[in-house]
Amino acid sequence: MKLPSKGVLIRICIYGPLLAFFGYQACQKYKAEQEQEQAAPVLDGRKHTFTLPDGKSVEVVEITEDQARQMGFDPSKSGPPGTAEAPAKAADAEDSKSPPAAPTPAN
Repeated sequence: MKLPSKGVLIRICIYGPLLAFFGYQACQKYKAEQEQEQAAPVLDGRKHTFTLPDGKSVEVVEITEDQARQMGFDPSKSGPPGTAEAPAKAADAEDSKSPPAAPTPAN
């Protein structure tokens, strides 16, 4: 049996291991994602749906401190609730940093 040409053999030696390596990495990533999906806890609690100003809906589930600890969070380390500030007012035309309007020419 005749062997393939030298160029084909070189390509097989280069691309074969590369394809095997990337295929192996893809399988490992897929298995890890599947394990995470199976290990995801089921959230039982009161569910609220909020509508955001941009029209999107967000579902929020209230959980107990014990459920938070089971998920790996420590509720005792949470700080005080933050304070929200109103957005800054838009600058008026007089306060803007644009140059003054050019005078109109007199004819």
